[in-house]
Amino acid sequence: MRQFPIGTLTLLFTDIEGSTRLLRQLGSQYADVLRECRRLMRAAFAQGNGFEVDTQGDAFFVVFEHATDAIMAAVIAQHSLFENQWPEEVSVRVRMGIHTGEPQAVEEGYIGLDVHHAARIMSAAQGGQVLLSQKTHDLVATNLPEEVGLRDIGTFRLKDIPGLSQLFQLVIPGLPSTFPPPTTSSSRRSLRNIPRPSASFVGRQQEVEVLCQQLRRPNVRLLTLIGTAGVGKTRLAIQVASMLEHQFTDDVCFVGLEQVSTSDEVISKIAQAIGVQEEKEKPLIEQVKTALADQPMLLVLDNFEHVLGARLAIAELLASCPALKFLITSRTMLHLQAEHLFEVSPLPLPASDQATDLEILSQSAAIALFVQRAQAIQANFYLTADNAPAIHQICVLLDGIPLAIELAAAQSRYFTPANLLARLQEGNMHFQGKFQDIPERQRTLQQAITWSYNLLEPAEQLVFRRLAVCTGGISLELAEHICSTGEPLNSQIVELLENLVDKSMLQRRISRNGEARFWLLRTLRSYGAERLAEAGEVATTLTALSTYNVSRVEHIAPLLAGAEQISWLDQLDHDYENIRVSYNWLLDESNPDATRSEQALRLCIGMTHYWDIRGYVEEGSNCIARALANAHMVSPAIKAQALHSAGFLALMQGEIAQSEAFLRESQILFRENGDKAAMANILRLQGNLAMVKNSFKVARRLLEESLALDLAEGNIRRTASTRITLAQIAIVQGSYSKAYALLEENIAEYEALGEQYSTAYPLYYMARTLFLSNQDLAKAQELAESSLHLFRAIGNHRFVAYTLNLLAQILAERQADKADALLAESNQLFKEIKDPYGHAEVLIAMGRLAASHHAWQQARSYYEESLTILQTLEDKEQLATCLEGYGAVLVRQGAVSQAVQAWGQAATIRSTIVAPIPPIYRTSYIQTLAQARAQLSPQAFQAAWQAGSQASLQPTLASITTH
Repeated sequence: MRQFPIGTLTLLFTDIEGSTRLLRQLGSQYADVLRECRRLMRAAFAQGNGFEVDTQGDAFFVVFEHATDAIMAAVIAQHSLFENQWPEEVSVRVRMGIHTGEPQAVEEGYIGLDVHHAARIMSAAQGGQVLLSQKTHDLVATNLPEEVGLRDIGTFRLKDIPGLSQLFQLVIPGLPSTFPPPTTSSSRRSLRNIPRPSASFVGRQQEVEVLCQQLRRPNVRLLTLIGTAGVGKTRLAIQVASMLEHQFTDDVCFVGLEQVSTSDEVISKIAQAIGVQEEKEKPLIEQVKTALADQPMLLVLDNFEHVLGARLAIAELLASCPALKFLITSRTMLHLQAEHLFEVSPLPLPASDQATDLEILSQSAAIALFVQRAQAIQANFYLTADNAPAIHQICVLLDGIPLAIELAAAQSRYFTPANLLARLQEGNMHFQGKFQDIPERQRTLQQAITWSYNLLEPAEQLVFRRLAVCTGGISLELAEHICSTGEPLNSQIVELLENLVDKSMLQRRISRNGEARFWLLRTLRSYGAERLAEAGEVATTLTALSTYNVSRVEHIAPLLAGAEQISWLDQLDHDYENIRVSYNWLLDESNPDATRSEQALRLCIGMTHYWDIRGYVEEGSNCIARALANAHMVSPAIKAQALHSAGFLALMQGEIAQSEAFLRESQILFRENGDKAAMANILRLQGNLAMVKNSFKVARRLLEESLALDLAEGNIRRTASTRITLAQIAIVQGSYSKAYALLEENIAEYEALGEQYSTAYPLYYMARTLFLSNQDLAKAQELAESSLHLFRAIGNHRFVAYTLNLLAQILAERQADKADALLAESNQLFKEIKDPYGHAEVLIAMGRLAASHHAWQQARSYYEESLTILQTLEDKEQLATCLEGYGAVLVRQGAVSQAVQAWGQAATIRSTIVAPIPPIYRTSYIQTLAQARAQLSPQAFQAAWQAGSQASLQPTLASITTH
């Protein structure tokens, strides 16, 4: 029994074309020709390490362990046969078929479907032609002999082989390469005109699967892919058509409509694609109906948006041809009853916090597309840790639009990703593609969008370009306001917005509260801004946007403390990007005027509470400072309110001197106006300022004055706010019962008003009171968790961070791991919102937790970082707390004298501001103090204590931290 190789093998079948004709022509000489033919071919097979399985007459069956060996053998054999001198100048032409599979080895050779497949491929070939299957093609395509090529000749139905077979011709230099169509059971190609893109298809596997499923459903006969310019509708349609070739066994036809402009031309293009010859005596559409009457076919019509007049012809064909289906790409809906819609979205992008994660980025279709296209022109281009963030940001700025990404990636030959990103950030999105095998209108994104813009009606163009000033979501009310300013619209705004959505120039999304909002992709917005400037409508539109936003913010501002607080905060979240556009316009220093200056201040005043809640204090402070630069142009009342807001924001940032200056000037203006309510606000804020400066007695007096004014005015919310601050002072000074009573009053008032979310603040301070007084830690935990839940719901990032810190301290002894996680989250939030007070406080808690794990050096690091921050602030009570914890760590590290100095300094601070050590820390403090006394003589202890208590802060810190 012969030993044949097993496993994955490449099978080669051959036979001589027209052997009977040659026998008749050559007579007795045919035996010599056949013998020479066999010798030449066996020599070629031997050079390719082939195993001859069978020979019958003029046919061979040979197998190879490597597909490339089979290719080499076929090339050598065809050259030998073509160059040989045959008697009587006859031509001996051998056809060959090659397929790769796993045939089953038996005693006499091989059996299996792969054997039949290879034989059928050979039977389809012409004399002198070598045909390959898809499997063999995929194995050898990148490893062919020099100058040998492959040509895709289409998909064919081979006798007794299920489905369709993709065939490729081996193009051998020096030999004929043009042959008649393959001889198959159905000589028609099953895929007609389907483009074969040179670049591979990237991403969208889920979309392809969904679309294929839809087209397999009997009731889906017209499926329209809509989407904005460059989003990849055509490429997706081609991929879907290719995937469906097995279902539509007769035809899947692609019809490009880019060059047509009328309904008649559309029908003519379809007729041409399906091989219908026009007859003069009969309308062409009737001929197409006849041809497609009972034939299952999928027609892919590409770029339908500019020939919408042909949609009735499409409906007519659907009605007359029950087995016909359409897959249409368009930037506009067809609005036919049979239409099923699929919106092609830009490629999804990883979140910004994943911009450095190479594993996640490499799985992103948008990133993969950029890298693939960049590698096409620069083979050594790879995604690396250095270029990944820039590539990610490029794809973000280009909205994940494939065409834009490809055009940008094509610049990689000339620019690094960082350089490309810089150009994009400067507003340069006009990348020019140099590929000649794509439509002219797609060689720049600008051209692609212009094509869509020119298809809009004049009123639609006006709305589109005016909406381009909005960088965030656009409500119907806002759209109507900014689009109806100046030139009146000749249609209802709702209809125009719907038209722009239908034409893929506008996105429509439903917000959490059920409100419809409209969006422009960044690339479309950039284009719209250019058209707006060309129309000379920039100032008019931005003025309208700003007038609307000022009015809206002033309406919402007083509601941010009410029962519907979360809803109104969400509203401002949705509006915030557009509000940013407004204040950048209003604060433009190149052309200041009184109206814009006043609007800028009003906008800042209205946004102050929102900035505080969302943690945008630094941004708000910068905005209001810029607005105040032109405050001489506005009324004293507006300026006074703006100064009050500026003072509050400065206080939140720990800028005490600046806050004092703002509040002093504000107070003067309010007094001149006789505004009692405003004066109460000033007193309350000055009380807060005095508290921050550790002047608790002054703070209490100011706050009580403010409380009296607010009570006289009947302003419940302001009295509650003042009570909170009074409670904070009571907590610091150890009056825990008083603090708790004040906070309970607030709870009762908020509940009476039905303001559930406002109770978050007193709940937090009540939990803090119970924790610091070491009274009921279980209750403290319950209150802190309730408060945290409410603060998260509100989205108050600052108080979420403070409550996480408090909850971690409550849980530290019982659930150390959870406490550690809560502190890490709190610390990150404080860093993000740049709250120095909170950051210093959480570092103290992290130091205390590290010390409880005996991680002394880590604890020391946290305390020292906190001390560095606290030196720039006025928070004496926290400074004392930090020094006390720091001293405990120093004792453990053997720096007992320095620890006592730290405690001496802390004691002096507490004595000065009348703020005793909270009971929760007192026991451990006393124990550590006793340990220090035991390690030092009474004289040394006293000397160290006096050194710390009598020296100023800076020398003491320098002394204790240099150990």
